[in-house]
Order: sequence, then structure tokens, then C-alpha cells
Amino acid sequence: MSITKNLAGQLKKIQAELTIPHISLLDLEKLSLETKKAFDEAIKRLEIKRDFLKKADIRRDHLKLWKHKGKQVILPINWRYLLSVPFIYGMIIPAIVWHIGLEIYHQVCFRFYGIPLVKPREYFIYDRQLLSYLNPWEKVNCYYCSYVNNLIRYSSEIGGRTERYWCPIKYVRRVDKAHSQYSQFIDIKDEKTLRQEWNKLRDFSDIDSKE
Repeated sequence: MSITKNLAGQLKKIQAELTIPHISLLDLEKLSLETKKAFDEAIKRLEIKRDFLKKADIRRDHLKLWKHKGKQVILPINWRYLLSVPFIYGMIIPAIVWHIGLEIYHQVCFRFYGIPLVKPREYFIYDRQLLSYLNPWEKVNCYYCSYVNNLIRYSSEIGGRTERYWCPIKYVRRVDKAHSQYSQFIDIKDEKTLRQEWNKLRDFSDIDSKE
């Protein structure tokens, strides 16, 4: 309100001076400068007030976010999540058992068959839990999800190379989501052609050259 009153007062003063007869050009120029100055000051004050209110809104939003995150850390889940905890985290036991059995097979049989070993470092990637804006509970979840899903991808590659060695024949039906080796599998043909191409596929030099 003070900005409006100040500007109105300046304008009334200028209006009163303009009613004076025989005003000179110099006085008109002076009044013009005073008018411009009054408007500039009013705009500047409004901008300062606007910036102040904007900063206050940002701080209020940050405070709300901080309070919300604080509640999430203390009470991070609703009752549905709470009830599902034994089931989702219980999967870590079969996952570890599967991982151990898979690795024994991988290390032993692949060496017997001459299949290149799958490199775990290319599949087990962990970096999402390093994000600073995740709370501790979310970081644990990200680490757990990364392990299980990376294990599935790792298993798929081991299985794909095994299938390429033992049964590299394409299905009659179309397979949309297949492992990395399936595209090289053999279309169903006569036995002679099948055997020839099968033996070629047991040569994993294409994988060795990539690694």
C-alpha cells in the first residue's frame, strides 16, 4: 500500500504542476524525469517485494519437503508395504542359494565345455544407492533390487550360452524377449544342415573376440 500511496502522491504533484499556465519546456522535462523516477522506484520496490515473497515460498516448500522426508524415514511405508516385507525380502534366501548353485555350475561346466565364462562385473552394477537424495530405506531397497535383477540378467546370459551349446534351435513360435544368444540359433532345417551349423555355434570365438 505504501508503494501505491507514494506513487499516487508523486502523480498528483506532477498533475498540479501541469495545470500551471505557461509552463516552460525545461519544467516539462523536469516533470518527465520526476515521473520516470517515481515509476522506476515503484517498480524496483515491487520487484524487491516479489523476490522476497518468492524466497519465502521456496523456503516454505523446502521446509515441507524436509518434514515429509523426515516422516518417511521414521514411517517410510504404509501397512501394505509392511505386510509384504516378509515376502519380498524373503526372496533373498532363494536368490543367494540360486546364485551359489549357478556359480558352481558356471565355473565347472563352462570350463569342461569350452564356453567362455560370463564376467560378473558386466552384470552386477551397483550405483543407484549412491544418490544423495535417497533416504537410507530407499538406498537399501535399491541395493537389494539391483542385486536380484542383476542376478537374473547374469543367469540369463549363462543360460543363453548353455542353450547355444546344447540346443541352439529356434522355436517354431516367435520369441519376442529372448537372451543375447538366441538370434544366432538355427532355424529348423534338415538334420545334415542342422548338425553343421550346430557345430559352428559351439565355436564361441565371436564372444572371445568381444571380450
